Amino acid sequence: MSGQGDRGVVEGEVAEPGHWPVFRDPRFLQLLRHWAENRQSDDGKPGLIMPRAALDPVAIRACLAHIWLAQYLPDEDSFIFRLAGERVNEAWGASITGKRPDEFMPPASATTAKQIYRRILFTPAVHVGHRRIEPAERQEKSAERLVVPLSDGAGGPWGIVGMSLYHFNPVTQANLPPSVGPDVTYYPCSGLPSAAP
Repeated sequence: MSGQGDRGVVEGEVAEPGHWPVFRDPRFLQLLRHWAENRQSDDGKPGLIMPRAALDPVAIRACLAHIWLAQYLPDEDSFIFRLAGERVNEAWGASITGKRPDEFMPPASATTAKQIYRRILFTPAVHVGHRRIEPAERQEKSAERLVVPLSDGAGGPWGIVGMSLYHFNPVTQANLPPSVGPDVTYYPCSGLPSAAP
C-alpha cells in the first residue's frame, strides 16, 4: 500500500460518540469488554485507556491464540512486538515476538502499520478493521482486527494490544493486492460510553 491508500487506512472512518463497536465473533467482545472494564483514572471514574499491568490473560483466554502486544519505542518512534499468539505467528509464517514491523512486513506495510499504531495510541482510539483480499483464484480471504491502546504505570502511553482473526494462512503467501482496501473505523476513547459493552 502506498500514497493515498496509506492515508485512507490511517484516517479511516471515525465513529459517532457514544457507541461501542459491534462484532460477530464473541472473542472480539471479550477483549473489548476486558479493556473497557479496566480503564481507570485518578478520580475513580472510567479512564480513557487500560493500563498494561491490568491486562489479564485469564480474562481473555479464549482470545490468546489471536492476541498480539506491541510496545511503543519513543527513541525510535516505532513499536516492538512483545508477544504474539500462535495463530498470529502462523499467519505471518514465523514468530513476530521481539520484532519491529520493519523486520517482518513489507516496507510500505510497515510504514502504514506504524502510522495506524501511533494514531491508536496517541489519539487514543479503538481501531476496528476488516480487510478483504481477492487473490487471482477468486477465493475471498479476509482478516478482522481489533486494536486498543494501553498506558504505562504513570498513565502515559505504553503501547497497544490487538486481536487478529486471519481467514487465510499464512500472510506471507496471501499476495495482498493494493486494489482491495480495508474497512477501518476508529472509536476515539473520549467518546466511548462509560459503561463497558
